[in-house]
Amino acid sequence: MNKKKKVVQLITSMADGGAETLVKDYAMLEDRNQVDMIIVSWCEKLGSANERLLKEAGVRVVYLGEIYRDKAEKSIFYKVVRRVRKYTEFRKLIMEENVDVIHVHLRFGRYLKALPSDVLKKIKLFYTLHNEPGKYFDASGSGKKGFEYKEAKRLIDKYGLTVITLHKQMEDEVRRLFDTDNVITINNGINLERFDRSKYDSKSIQNELGIEEDTKVIGHVGSFTYQKNHEKLIGIFEEYLKEHENSVLLLVGKGVEKQQMIDLVKGKGLDEKVIFLENRSDVPELMSIMDVFVLPSRWEGFPVVLIEAQAMGLRCVISDKVTKDAILSDRVCVVGLEDESAGWIEAIEEHKEPEEPHGTLEEFDIRRSIEKLTELYS
Repeated sequence: MNKKKKVVQLITSMADGGAETLVKDYAMLEDRNQVDMIIVSWCEKLGSANERLLKEAGVRVVYLGEIYRDKAEKSIFYKVVRRVRKYTEFRKLIMEENVDVIHVHLRFGRYLKALPSDVLKKIKLFYTLHNEPGKYFDASGSGKKGFEYKEAKRLIDKYGLTVITLHKQMEDEVRRLFDTDNVITINNGINLERFDRSKYDSKSIQNELGIEEDTKVIGHVGSFTYQKNHEKLIGIFEEYLKEHENSVLLLVGKGVEKQQMIDLVKGKGLDEKVIFLENRSDVPELMSIMDVFVLPSRWEGFPVVLIEAQAMGLRCVISDKVTKDAILSDRVCVVGLEDESAGWIEAIEEHKEPEEPHGTLEEFDIRRSIEKLTELYS
């Protein structure tokens, strides 16, 4: 019988973003007879839905950001001590737990610097690239992206780090960027069983949110960041509302730009037409009341939320900066990022032909992804 593998999933935080949700699903659905998984968050607890679900499922999560947290907020000295202690505690955990695999998500260069060479040589290293390579790496730069590139190159060449990409175009780009064959594509899967509209009482959910029956619900799920382009979405909805008064915009998520977007909505007098929600563990239920899902992102790696929306049977309107490999149904329309609101509204109103699918939803069942990961870990 094969020895159970001890796997650390290392991530910046356990917020409610796509990468964090994927890690949460890995931990909750992984076969615990084969894999003993620990999630290590470099940040403190955030009170997110993902954190709540992991706690309820009994998954072990280590929050390095909790070290000296209160003192660090008040003292420069403790901020420095805190950073050193985070590295020390991370190294201690890896060594004491006899970890077999470290699987890193999002930025990672500085984290693995904490581990000595003899430890790294004994551990299988994986890194899932959750966004376009150019957003993380710069082979010619000297800043943060340059450092990330040099560290990734070092780990690939010296310790056999395997880069996991989300689609073939990304895989080819990483192969060229690092001159390596240590690259594999694994789909960003979802738990398809949860995204079944027939399971949910949409009328009851609408009532809870104060949305009247027959109201058109335009929805978006995602962090309030520059990448997700909420300002564009709010502008599109403002124009749509002029001809479709019986409509609301449902925005689910949190992030650094959330207050800015709340202020924008208030400034436009749309307070009663835009609903902001955050820290939700019921995304499938919320999607069940949406009529259209809109994703005007400035860039994306492979948006899990778009797979979720398609699994829910929603009409999806996305920007031309979203990879077409994520189009898995015949209900997705692509609109130019720089197009005026009229072009987006045409797609929302179903006056624009959808794209041809580039795959099937079944290929993105997270259990398939977990099976591949378990094989790699072994």
